[in-house]
Amino acid sequence: MKYHVLIAGRHHEVTVEREGGGFRVALGEQGFHVDVGVLSDGQAYSLLIDDRSVDVAVEERPGDLLELLIAGRRYSTEVLGEREYLARSIQGDRDDGERVVRAAMTGIVREVLVAPGEPVARGQTLLILEAMKMENEVKAATDGTVARVAVAAGSTVTLGDVVVEIA
Repeated sequence: MKYHVLIAGRHHEVTVEREGGGFRVALGEQGFHVDVGVLSDGQAYSLLIDDRSVDVAVEERPGDLLELLIAGRRYSTEVLGEREYLARSIQGDRDDGERVVRAAMTGIVREVLVAPGEPVARGQTLLILEAMKMENEVKAATDGTVARVAVAAGSTVTLGDVVVEIA
C-alpha cells in the first residue's frame, strides 16, 4: 500500500507490503525489512529495521497529525493514503513560495475557467479535468492572482503536472 508522509512540509512517498512476519518498506529507491513489536498499543513500538533496533513513541494530534519521538527527537508528521493525497493535490501545494496547483490524476482538461492576471478566491474552480469519464473541478487553495495557466482545453495531463500557478 502506498502512503504519503509529510514531515516538516516535505513529502515522502512510502510503500508498505507484507513480507514474511514483517513488512517491506520502500522509501524512494531505498527498501527495508521492518519487524514491528508493540510496546504500548498505539503509543509505543519497537522496530527492527534491517537488524537495527529503533523505539518509536506515537502521540495522535487533532486532524491526521502524529507526533513521533524517535531517538530523543520529535517529528510532526501527517500520513495520507493515496486517495487523500490526490484529493489534497487538487487544491494545490506550496512550491518555492508560489501556490502551485497540480493535476491529481491523469486526464483531459475540458475547460479552463481562469486566465493569467485574474484574481481568484480560495475554493474557486480553476478548470475542469475529465478522468475516467468523470468531470472533476480543480479549485484554488488560496486567494491570489493567476500567475500562469500551464494547460489549455483539450490538453492531456498526468498525475503531478502543474496546471495553474497562483501568486
